[in-house]
Amino acid sequence: MKIGLRDISSFFFRKQSKILKEINSNSLMNERLAENPSPILFETREELYEYINDHYCKGLPIDYLEFGVAQGKSLMYWLNLNKNNESDFYGFDTFRGLPEPFDRIRYTDQIGEFNNDGEHPIIDDDRVCFITGLFQDTLPTFLQTYSPNNQLIIHNDSDLYSSSLYLLTRLNDFIIAGSIIIFDEFFCSSHEFQAFFDYSKSYQRSYEVLAATSIGKQRYTQVAIQIN
Repeated sequence: MKIGLRDISSFFFRKQSKILKEINSNSLMNERLAENPSPILFETREELYEYINDHYCKGLPIDYLEFGVAQGKSLMYWLNLNKNNESDFYGFDTFRGLPEPFDRIRYTDQIGEFNNDGEHPIIDDDRVCFITGLFQDTLPTFLQTYSPNNQLIIHNDSDLYSSSLYLLTRLNDFIIAGSIIIFDEFFCSSHEFQAFFDYSKSYQRSYEVLAATSIGKQRYTQVAIQIN
């Protein structure tokens, strides 16, 4: 079997290319975040949720759209935070894990990671509606009849660049001034951050970084952003 120079370079420099790409993306992320006033930093995402709920929802009804529900931990936390009976909660997921690998410098989550055997969490709250399937298959139909009536909170825990960019562009007409978007893996700058950067640039959306988490040496793990 003939092995070419491209095959050899691909083998030896695959990891290095991944690292360089991440470094470049992280530089871009730090540059963009520096353009905003320093956000309030918390040690846990639960503290971030509480801050957003207390200061921007203030007990009023919300429309909460979560993308990437998995076992429903963050969704259930928000249900307990916001007890308003007029609030609506929507959870989007295939419940069969990631549709493509989620590459990071240190490790890769493979296809099917976070699989819940196609079953959504059992949550005893009639304010919740689960929409099962790929975002590309379910979101267009959902938006045909969806009309937000309350403060919009979008919680993006989809991990992937492709998923994040798709949901942001599809929701653009519903993301008005004051809408809040929470990213759960913002630190992975080639995925959720890059998707938000490309979206905000393409649609000319300005924003303010409200709060973030700082876990160990990792800053901006989760980030809450308000659209202007």
